[in-house]
Amino acid sequence: MELINKKYYDGFEGEPEIQLIYRKGDNSKIFIMWEGYFDQIMKLMHPDAQGWTGLAYNYNMDTGWYEESPWVIKDLQMALKQFESIDDKNLCGEATEILMMICDIFREAISNNDEIYIARE
Repeated sequence: MELINKKYYDGFEGEPEIQLIYRKGDNSKIFIMWEGYFDQIMKLMHPDAQGWTGLAYNYNMDTGWYEESPWVIKDLQMALKQFESIDDKNLCGEATEILMMICDIFREAISNNDEIYIARE
């Protein structure tokens, strides 16, 4: 069974979209958002002492889901830590809501030892 949430893509049809696909056994939850919201969030991640790492590396180097979609996010713990480090005061209301939903999805997947894929359509 697939559960699709595209609330944050409605009104942006025809524009690039980002999909987070949470696979739990035979079930999938697909969270679809306008790429502009996702970009707002990702641009607030900062490199650490070693430079870009984790999901921020893939975003800034146009690798991962830019080359192959859907693409499995390999280190959910690191990605969650990166999302949690974002100061949401610099986000619009929708992007703040999306950031909270992304963190919730990652926490659930981590606690259940499941996978999350990301796709750019």
